[in-house]
Amino acid sequence: MLRLVPWFAVLVVASCKKPPGDEKPAQAKGVAAAATVWVETAAIVTQKMPKLVTLTGSITPDRQSEVAANVSGRVTATYVERGMPVKQGQVLAVVDSKAAGFQVAAAQAQSQAAQTQVQLAKQECDRADTLFGKGAIPKTEYDRLKSQCTAQLYQANAAQANADLAGKLAGDTVIRAPIDGTVGERYVNVGEYVQPPTRVASVHAINPVRVLVSIPESAVGLVKEGLSLDVAVGAWPDRTFPAVVRFLSPTLRTTTRDLLLEAQAKNDELKLKPGMFATVRLTVGEEELPTVPTAAIKTDGTVRRLFVARGATAYEMIVRTGVTKDGRIAVYETFKPEDLAIVNPPAGLFDGATIQVKGAVGGDHAVAR
Repeated sequence: MLRLVPWFAVLVVASCKKPPGDEKPAQAKGVAAAATVWVETAAIVTQKMPKLVTLTGSITPDRQSEVAANVSGRVTATYVERGMPVKQGQVLAVVDSKAAGFQVAAAQAQSQAAQTQVQLAKQECDRADTLFGKGAIPKTEYDRLKSQCTAQLYQANAAQANADLAGKLAGDTVIRAPIDGTVGERYVNVGEYVQPPTRVASVHAINPVRVLVSIPESAVGLVKEGLSLDVAVGAWPDRTFPAVVRFLSPTLRTTTRDLLLEAQAKNDELKLKPGMFATVRLTVGEEELPTVPTAAIKTDGTVRRLFVARGATAYEMIVRTGVTKDGRIAVYETFKPEDLAIVNPPAGLFDGATIQVKGAVGGDHAVAR
């Protein structure tokens, strides 16, 4: 007996079929999930590395000067701005020299008048010597004339000293840099009235720089003049700057029980700025530490990351690093014997990624312990 299928059932079955091209093969999904990242690895080798003590300090100029006006008057010109390099003797500013010129002229006139009086006094003294020798004047008169001669000479010397001082003050109207360095601040502008103690500009000599370090009492025995230090600053986290201890305080500060030392660091690139906070690493011996190639460390600001290969899986670690030596860097972490460092980790690598080793840096994959 022939059975008929209702027409609406046929429509339902037809509507459930997916149109051609809309299907996503399960095989493609499996390939994506199983995609691997190709990496290079290197052995994690334990070797002797310098043992460090980390201290804190600050960067200061080698020399600095707050340049004073040393003269009274109105500023007529300024020639420097903040950050400008200057040489010793270079003009920083000029003060109106008219009043100083008048003072020089008056002082020189007084000095010339005093010299004239000295010549007259000498003639009187010579005449008094002659008269006293002939017995023509008494001893008291002779002493009075000789005293006048001496007083005139002293007055002439004082007048000449005033003339010299006036000349110096006239020269001080041109304010010059006392040292080679860089202008930190200019404090005056054209038209301002300055007096001898008025600050005109600050000049800082910053190549080399000094590194002021506080040494705790327990580490005082580790430092001495001539000792080498490694200086790091936050502005340049990927490098250190060598410094040498030049000056040691003879006593500890009683309030903090620490010793102050000053180290000197070359600053040819001017990367070290006075006022920077410095981390100073002091080498006090050697210790055995795990090391990896420097190319295995990724730096994100102050955070350092390392990917290690364990079998076919990559694991990401946040690590603390130490000294770099012969292309390898010390890592203050604990590793498993089978761990390998992933060198130059590719951009697509992530924690837990499936990896395939395409090559070994340095050859042997064995982990040395």
